Amino acid sequence: MRQIYSQQKGFTLLELVIAIGIFALMSAMAYGGLNSVMNTRAHADAQAERLAQLQKTFLIIGRDIEQAIARPVRDSYADILTPISGGGYGNSILELSRTGRANPMAQQRSHLLRVAYTVQEDQLLRRIWPVLDRALDTEPYEGLVLKGIKAVDLRFMDENKQWQTQWPKTNLTGSGTTPAAMPRAVEITIDLEDWGRLRRIFEVVGA
Repeated sequence: MRQIYSQQKGFTLLELVIAIGIFALMSAMAYGGLNSVMNTRAHADAQAERLAQLQKTFLIIGRDIEQAIARPVRDSYADILTPISGGGYGNSILELSRTGRANPMAQQRSHLLRVAYTVQEDQLLRRIWPVLDRALDTEPYEGLVLKGIKAVDLRFMDENKQWQTQWPKTNLTGSGTTPAAMPRAVEITIDLEDWGRLRRIFEVVGA
């Protein structure tokens, strides 16, 4: 009886090694491409979130400045504070009285607010006092506005359309300040760790 031998042959060891090597190379290339796409997506998402934070920050600051009013207040020691002050040195960069306080419940309270911005370490903070004229036990509400702050610079446009580095502006003699006047506009420049310097100018409508 004649024996029938199968003509089918399997893969040799060398062919298997080559096939596995090609598959591993293609997998590495595919993973590298996918990883690059994922990193790009994560970076784009982070930048978009940061941009949203910056837009929100300037929106909040802009609303405060544009609704500033000429309403002086008394601090916890009964000293009179000007309607708006800022610039110079220190952590407190801007403080002002503003209108437009929301009152959705129609409560019996003022529509005015006293707001201040301070820089602590790399954070920009916003403080709100529940009353304009404070008592010794009056504490402000404090909220985080933006992180990654290197510096914040302010300039104030006076009635002669001249820029001042602090407000109230000093008299020509340098012996005092002009407390009553409101600036026409406020320029704020925020120096960020990631985006560099950003500048915005807001009109003081109440001026």
